[in-house]
Amino acid sequence: MKGGEIAVKVNQVLLGLVMLIPGLYKLFVLGPSAVVAMLESFGFPVALLFAWLLIVSEIFFGAAVLIGWKLKYTTLVPAVILVLAGLLAYRNDYPSLLLHFVTASNFVAFGMMHKK
Repeated sequence: MKGGEIAVKVNQVLLGLVMLIPGLYKLFVLGPSAVVAMLESFGFPVALLFAWLLIVSEIFFGAAVLIGWKLKYTTLVPAVILVLAGLLAYRNDYPSLLLHFVTASNFVAFGMMHKK
């Protein structure tokens, strides 16, 4: 494996973990009720539904990226989650907002690299 291929694989693993770990953390450590409370504080309607959608999406799409499944498509949802999270939770914390945007753009770029 060449250096560039190793870098791409490391990036894939890290991107997968960026979604998978927070999803598992929300499910098993914080608990869904904490996610519901957070979303309610942002004014989300039907916060319970969106909390579960967020948790399941982070776990599913994190695992999908981690194993390299349909990367052209499975990288888009994490990008949207990161942009929304950045705008909602970190709009006044510019370094964190920027990190969310950079990571979202990395998901999009990584997905565009893959044809399947």
